[in-house]
Amino acid sequence: MRIWSYIDGRWRETETETPAPRWYALASEDTEYLKALGERLGLHPLSIEDCLSPYIHTPKIDDFGDHMFVVVAAMVAESAQPEPEELDIFLGADYLITYHDGPEAPPSIAEVASAISQGVNIRPGVDGLMYEIIDRSVDAILPRVSAMSEELDGVEDRIVVEGVSGVDHHRVLELRSVAGRIRRLIVPEQNLMLRLGRGEFHLVQPSNQVYYRDIYDHLVRVDMALEELREDAEVALGTYMSALNNRMNEVMKVLAVVGALALPATVITGIFGTNFDDIPGLHSNWGFAAMMAAMVAMAGSMAYIFHRRGWF
Repeated sequence: MRIWSYIDGRWRETETETPAPRWYALASEDTEYLKALGERLGLHPLSIEDCLSPYIHTPKIDDFGDHMFVVVAAMVAESAQPEPEELDIFLGADYLITYHDGPEAPPSIAEVASAISQGVNIRPGVDGLMYEIIDRSVDAILPRVSAMSEELDGVEDRIVVEGVSGVDHHRVLELRSVAGRIRRLIVPEQNLMLRLGRGEFHLVQPSNQVYYRDIYDHLVRVDMALEELREDAEVALGTYMSALNNRMNEVMKVLAVVGALALPATVITGIFGTNFDDIPGLHSNWGFAAMMAAMVAMAGSMAYIFHRRGWF
């Protein structure tokens, strides 16, 4: 748990609570403190229950008059690809509480804390601080989505150049799945930012509303990038399946040619292998040699014809 207070026009980290506007940054290890804080500040029990739930909730806003409960999407810290997690926020008149699962804070929390310690200008008020956190949560998504798109482009290029042997199509499916999971959280969050930016909630100052509308613009851009990523994944899978089918067709063509070349030998040996004693050449000294010569000649002739027609 970490606490910051808004003192003398700037946010400062403090060891204890102060009467000034304050920010409590809590993690899953601070559940007991969250419950105690909820009782003291009158936070709604259902909101506390949502915080402690192991499931990721859809982004939403619950307005309780004296405070708001906001659920937004954040990114898992130190993840190679965008993996969404839930970030819970309580906004009151003079306090902000953030709660996240796991001991390690999402990048947005860590970045805001670092900016405060470095003296970077932060929007005034607890609603301005909430904007800074949500804005960084959204901004953290796009670079990772771009990295996923570049990886997907590389996969598609390898399919074209190397075929299916050097490509893991499960990775393409994974990228498509991640894009879908993030988009299911991003789309409802767009509506939240519009509501925060239109003056629907009295706890958000008019001077900060325009900044929430700016987050909405960022979310639209992220949504477009995710949709493009999903479409690229579909194209890559289609290319992979097409290359796989072409490879299977080549294998089947080779097997068909081998089977066709073996057919004359199968017919001839089948005839001479029947239980009749009066087959021509059966008891001749040159019978076996003639049979072998006929089989080789027929197979060679068929191979020549197939090659002339470009079948192999």
